[in-house]
Amino acid sequence: MRNIFIEGIPGSGKSTLLRELQKNLPEYKFYYEGDISPIDLAWCAYMTSEQYSKVMVDWPELEIKIKKNSKIEDSHYIVSYTHIQTDKQEFYRYMEQYELYGGRRNIQDFSKIIIERFRRFNSVRNVFECAFFQNIIEELMLFAEYDDSQILDFYSKMTPNILNDFLVIRLINADVENSMKQIKEERINEQGEEVWYSLMMNYLKQSPYGKSHNYNSFDDMLTHFNRRISIEKRISKELLHNRCIDVESKNYQLRDIINLLKNK
Repeated sequence: MRNIFIEGIPGSGKSTLLRELQKNLPEYKFYYEGDISPIDLAWCAYMTSEQYSKVMVDWPELEIKIKKNSKIEDSHYIVSYTHIQTDKQEFYRYMEQYELYGGRRNIQDFSKIIIERFRRFNSVRNVFECAFFQNIIEELMLFAEYDDSQILDFYSKMTPNILNDFLVIRLINADVENSMKQIKEERINEQGEEVWYSLMMNYLKQSPYGKSHNYNSFDDMLTHFNRRISIEKRISKELLHNRCIDVESKNYQLRDIINLLKNK
């Protein structure tokens, strides 16, 4: 098997599976969200040379750390800014403006960048977290306000070059509602505040789709994730065929997945 994408809704155990696979597949390179990846750009700044130079001027005390977490790609710099440790929270807000996601680029630019990166991708033996479904579909659903057929069309343009070279593993939650309730209650701060749920709801409410559909409740969040799951199933069935497998979240044998990957 050449390249593997691990996907699933929040709380399905994506990072846990990646860590376990990393222990058992030393021949693969692993990319978590926020890493500088040859495909995905989530949680990274995507900057022109002028913007990159200005960061150095505005944050001279972080110059060494910024350069350590940067990569030049054609005429742009990619900075994994969430890996930079600083107590200056305004730095993260400053860098966030240069992200590709979150409606910060018009959909034409976003599509061109993502599809081109998939087209040019020719590496082997990589494992990616959330780089195939989650981040891209969220952008198309919430910020481009694409309908399901438009999202399917986007993927039909994105996938042809890699259809023979990858496998998507979808971690499936048998009970989405209870799973969401569980992480809502578990991901809290020291004061007992439901920080994950607050951030997720704010993300949904502030998106163009969330505003137009008046997203404001836990049920709205469920509606969103159920729609995303439905779109993923359609893409898998109509475009990926045998290149996508579903695994029950937190109820699988790791050795079975490892054997599957080694035999591909």
